[in-house]
Amino acid sequence: MHNKFLIAVDSGKSTTKGIMREGTLHKIKFQTKVEEVVDNGAELTPGSFSVAFGGKNYLLGDMLGESKMDFTLSKKSDTHRICIYLAIAQLLQRSKQNIVLSKISLAVNIPISLYKNQQQKHDFSEFIRNNGETINIIVNNKPFLFQIESIHLFPEGIGPIYSNLNIYREKRVLIFDIGSLNVNIQEFNKLIPIYEKMLTADLGVNILRSKIADKLSSRYGLSVSDEDVEAIYRDKYLIINGEKMEESKQIVDQLMVNHVKEIFNYARSRKVSFSNTEILFVGGGSLLLKDYISAEYSAAVIPQDPQLANVLSFLTILEAKHHGQS
Repeated sequence: MHNKFLIAVDSGKSTTKGIMREGTLHKIKFQTKVEEVVDNGAELTPGSFSVAFGGKNYLLGDMLGESKMDFTLSKKSDTHRICIYLAIAQLLQRSKQNIVLSKISLAVNIPISLYKNQQQKHDFSEFIRNNGETINIIVNNKPFLFQIESIHLFPEGIGPIYSNLNIYREKRVLIFDIGSLNVNIQEFNKLIPIYEKMLTADLGVNILRSKIADKLSSRYGLSVSDEDVEAIYRDKYLIINGEKMEESKQIVDQLMVNHVKEIFNYARSRKVSFSNTEILFVGGGSLLLKDYISAEYSAAVIPQDPQLANVLSFLTILEAKHHGQS
C-alpha cells in the first residue's frame, strides 16, 4: 500500500514554498536558483541542495548568485520543475509515514496568463506530472521515488482568501501579489474570483532592483550589482570603501516610493476599483515594500507571513477537493 500525500507548492521566481499537513503543518522554503553542473561534488552550505534528475545534475539554492534566477515569463521550465520536485522531496523527508513510491496529489501555482489558456494549462500539468511517469530524484545523495497522481493548478495571487474563508466570505477583496518579476492582481467578490480582473504587471521587485542599480551606478560612477542592491535593502545605504553614501538612502527611498505608486497606478489604469474593497498585499515583495505600501495606502493589509499566503490557500482547496472525493 503506497501512502498518499497532499502537497501544495508555490514556486516563484525568487523563492519556492511548499507545505503539507500531517497533524502539524510542515513548511519548507528555499531560493529558486538552479544551475546545471557536471557533478554534484561541491560541499553544500545550509539552504543549498544537490539534485540529480533525468540524467542531469543540478545545484540549487543559496550558493548560487542572483544571476541564476530564471527571468523568463513561463514556468514551464526545468528550473521550476526541479524546484517543485525538490519541494516535494523535502516535505516527504519530514513525514513520519513510509515514503517509498509515494503517491502525490499536488496543488501548484501557474501564471495568470497560462491559467486563462486551457491548452497551456494541460501542457503545463503534463510537464510537471512527468506525463504520469514515476519521478526518480536524488536530493543530497538521498533517493526519492514518487508519482504525481493528480495536479491542481491555481492562478498566482489568490492570497489568504481560501485559508481564511470566514473572514472573506462576504467581502469584496483586491489582492496584489508582489513577486520577483511580476505583480499579479486579482479581485474576489464573496470568495469568487472576477475573471476579467485577473491582471499581471511587470513591476516585480527585480524590476525595482534594476532601477536602483542603474540609478546608483550612474550617480556614483561605479558598477552596482544585484547582490549589492540586496545588501542596500538591508543596510539602507550604499557603502563604498567603508564610507556610507548619505544621499543614497534618499535615492533608494524615492525609487521605492515611485515603484509602489506605479503598482497602484497600473491597477487604476485597468479600471480596478478600490471602493468598498479590502486591499491585501501578499508575496515576498510586499515584505520589502511594506512601509512604502502603508504610506501610499494606509488601509492596505499585509498578512503575517505574506510569502505563504498563496500556498496556504492552495492546500486548503486541495484538502477540500480530496475530502469531497473520499
